[in-house]
Amino acid sequence: MTRQHEQLNISLDENNIEKSATSILDVIRPQWKADNIKFKHFTEGITNKLIGCYEADKGFGCDVVLIRIYGANTDLIIDRDTEKNNIIFLSEHGLCPPLYAVFNNGVAYGFSPGETLDPESVRRYRVQIAKEMVKLHSLKPKSGSRPAAGLFPKLEKWLSIAPTGYDQPGKNERFIKEVGSIDRLRKEYEELKKTIESLNAPAVMSHNDLLLKNLVYDKATDKISLIDHEYAMFNYQPYDIGNHFCEYAGVDEVDFSRYPDKEYQLQWLRTYLEEWNKQNEINSSVTDDDVYKLYTQVNKCALAAHFFWGVWALIQSKYSTIDFDYLDYAIMKLNEYFARKGEFLAL
Repeated sequence: MTRQHEQLNISLDENNIEKSATSILDVIRPQWKADNIKFKHFTEGITNKLIGCYEADKGFGCDVVLIRIYGANTDLIIDRDTEKNNIIFLSEHGLCPPLYAVFNNGVAYGFSPGETLDPESVRRYRVQIAKEMVKLHSLKPKSGSRPAAGLFPKLEKWLSIAPTGYDQPGKNERFIKEVGSIDRLRKEYEELKKTIESLNAPAVMSHNDLLLKNLVYDKATDKISLIDHEYAMFNYQPYDIGNHFCEYAGVDEVDFSRYPDKEYQLQWLRTYLEEWNKQNEINSSVTDDDVYKLYTQVNKCALAAHFFWGVWALIQSKYSTIDFDYLDYAIMKLNEYFARKGEFLAL
């Protein structure tokens, strides 16, 4: 049975998040005493503001409630109803903690214990990551009929609202010099769409944002949890893997040389396909051709991932109030798209 969540007509103040969070806790944790509540601020996010709430006498890790306040104008890029339904759906299948409450400008939900990954540990726990991704990708939709991949409809929407320039002269000059124009990106979009659609890759339930901080390793269970499902949707299977490989580069200190080489990818993908066959009761062995086919698809989809987050960052650069250089990030992602385009399309 699905656990019901609270629907609260409350708006939290992002500048006084601890004090305003208590109005949520009064409803979902009425037994907690106000003078025994502590807060932990998570500062890695570049879309929203996030705090963990817990009882001081029990310590962090025991019944932690996460409260996330949506970033300014993020409804332009994220469908919040879909996000809510994703959390409920994935929680029903044991793939994420439960949703506790939805309020006017955010959500409250459960906590996945463990440590977030870094450029070294993501390689160390690659088997656990591949297995957890297979679990997610193997989910069947509630409706029975599998939706089409959402990548290009979402990109098309984002390109329609992406800024064609900025009010700040210096920022606008950088945009023109480094990005060029949205029309230039629209031409790339059309070419990219033809390439990815021609792969005939299946659409599966995908996370679509598996950066290192969205992967949590729990030593007690030796398992990985995939967290923060804002961008989850049915999408091309190799896209979710390719996007994950792109995220080896990091966010705060981006280093694209960390992108996995061919040998590493082939090993990773073999593990994934073997687990895929196992979980989906496919009684056939994984061949070298199977692995190489997925390898070519994954790297072409990695291009799409760079493009996707490049456009995303252009929008965030105009609207977000979070202290992060989104335009610089957009330029880096789009530059990497163009730098890798010839190599990956030739596979």
